[in-house]
Amino acid sequence: MKSTQSLLMVFLLPILMVVLPALLLLSISMKVLEEKSLQSNLLQSNDLDTLVQMATFDRQLSDLHQRITNLLIDTEETQLSATQRYSSYSQIAQELTQIGQRVDSLASSPLLIDLSQDSAAALQRTFLQYQRFVSMANESAARELGDPSLFLKEAQTHFNTFTLFSQQIFEALTLRARERHSLSFDALARSHDTTLWLGIAMMGVLISAAFFASWRINKRLMVVGDAILSLSKRRQPLPDFHSIEKLRQKHSGPLKRITSALITLRDAEQQRREAEQKIHRLAYYDTLTELPNWRLMKEHLQHSLEISHQNTSYGALIYIDVDDFKRINDGNGHSAGDIILRHIAKRLSDINHDGCTIGRVSGDEFCIIIDGLASEQLEAAEKAELFAEKVRHLLTQPYCLNGNYCFLSLTQGLVLFNSSDQSVDNLFQYANAAVHIAKQTGTNAIRFYDPAVQAELEARTELERDLRLAIERDEFVLVYQMQVDNTGRPIGAEALIRWQHPTQGMVSPGVFIPLAEETGLIVQIGTWVLHAACKQLVAWQAFEHTKELVLAVNVSAKQFQQPNFVEEVSNALEASGAPSHKLKLELTESSVIGKIEETIARMHQLKALGISFAMDDFGTGYSSLQYLKRLPLDQIKIDQSFVRDLDQDSDDRTIVQTIIAMGRALNLNVIAEGVETREHWRYLNQHQCHAYQGYYFCKPVAAEEMAGLCLAPPPALA
Repeated sequence: MKSTQSLLMVFLLPILMVVLPALLLLSISMKVLEEKSLQSNLLQSNDLDTLVQMATFDRQLSDLHQRITNLLIDTEETQLSATQRYSSYSQIAQELTQIGQRVDSLASSPLLIDLSQDSAAALQRTFLQYQRFVSMANESAARELGDPSLFLKEAQTHFNTFTLFSQQIFEALTLRARERHSLSFDALARSHDTTLWLGIAMMGVLISAAFFASWRINKRLMVVGDAILSLSKRRQPLPDFHSIEKLRQKHSGPLKRITSALITLRDAEQQRREAEQKIHRLAYYDTLTELPNWRLMKEHLQHSLEISHQNTSYGALIYIDVDDFKRINDGNGHSAGDIILRHIAKRLSDINHDGCTIGRVSGDEFCIIIDGLASEQLEAAEKAELFAEKVRHLLTQPYCLNGNYCFLSLTQGLVLFNSSDQSVDNLFQYANAAVHIAKQTGTNAIRFYDPAVQAELEARTELERDLRLAIERDEFVLVYQMQVDNTGRPIGAEALIRWQHPTQGMVSPGVFIPLAEETGLIVQIGTWVLHAACKQLVAWQAFEHTKELVLAVNVSAKQFQQPNFVEEVSNALEASGAPSHKLKLELTESSVIGKIEETIARMHQLKALGISFAMDDFGTGYSSLQYLKRLPLDQIKIDQSFVRDLDQDSDDRTIVQTIIAMGRALNLNVIAEGVETREHWRYLNQHQCHAYQGYYFCKPVAAEEMAGLCLAPPPALA
């Protein structure tokens, strides 16, 4: 049987409990009443037959008696023959016998017996007396044995007695029949009433049982229905289903299957909600700090904008950036950095301020949304700044990390809002821009958003977009600045990149190189420079006056630290056919610090290819001399900041002399850049500097012009 059919039987059960027994009871009642009615009708019919027989009996007996009397008189007067007399008397005897049988029948009728047993016997005796004397009169007349009148006279006496007695009995029978009929009707009425009340009582019991069954079924269905409704209400907690569990344990069949299905559905709904909550937390909360993430903070900020607009009050967005957080990850590992971030989140969460929402938007960046600061902008700004000061004081307290104390500094950017028309993305952008400007003023700085600064940042964003397009469109060109020896003779050149912007013209490297470093585009640009420089080396090999030139190429720290950098250089040399011993890579001190062992190994791999190395901007960094002596360098380059004021600044002269002496002590070639006057050249030459580069000898020029300058006579030092 299907579950739906079984469930239908559950609903039909109360109806069947009433209808089927009611039909059965009605059938029995109708049968009983029918039998009672038949008995009553039979009684009435029998009594009526008895009365009819009694009424006709007297008439028939009177007629017979009259015929007997007439027959006896006729016998005396007409002198009937013996045959006639026997025939008449035989007929009278037969009729008497028949009447006697009827008398016996009447005597045995229920009505007469019910009236009186003695009356029936007396009626029979009286008739027998009458019959005996009539028979005697007939026999006397037939045989002519005597006077039959004597017997007839005696018969007449018994006839009168019988007639009078039968009339009395008839009257008594009529009254008794009426009583019996009345009693039968009363019994039938009582039986009808009894059956009716019994039926009502039984119906009451059945209806009560049906109501009880319906109540029990309804109670179970209500439990099931409430369970289904509770499962349909997504925002309410799931019920414990104790009642459903009891129903499942106590019952079988469709109800057990339904309750089992509900429990299974509840468990599935519980799993779904847990998965939904997990997905929600993954989508809207940071897994490390359990704070709202960037997505949820944007929704909170949109809500805050609407509230501020309704209340005509200012709110504030505070963007927090931990300064130099990379130092913690590099020095102690990322697990230590995660611990610090959790501590920061805990401290921020402990801030007790109404209308304050805290979230983590990226690695070491947090943000705070404050609602309802003030209706006046100046007052709101003061309160926001005080709050930022409180945050700075709280987060700059020492952190305990592996038993050691660690100190942090942070930069905060603030922006106010009070209109729902303001863009959430713009507010985050403004606060982040304020952070960048604050970083330029030092650590632990707090800065409000400045529209002028934002315009500069937007221009920078546009420049970044154009820079990405420049890589695709091949808008870069190389220029070359000649390098000379002590006699001014060209010995090489430095390849310098320029950007030929389609609308802005030539863009200075000082503008786009820092942007490329920050965005990571420097790796792609550096690869292009490397391949272009190798092609230029091949071109110079075709001419006698340029084939000995060594070409220096600047390599950024990010480019040098790429795992495939050695392979990239090798591919560039192989693809172009350039001589590797004519290629010199200029590294900055930031390129080699950090993973020094890995750096040294990579430099030795490149040295094996025949490539030489120069340390660019020497003296401006903080690298250890212990590491410096281990690096396979060929040349160090004196930064132009020390050369520019040689004739005026004694400190610069001391630094230059020290660098030259150090290079000679380490057997390193020394080249000075930024040589712009003959005096610079003369001083450096007097202190035994090996090579020179600067505007005095050659400005950065195209490759063709550079080749032409190599044919010109060298400048005179005297």
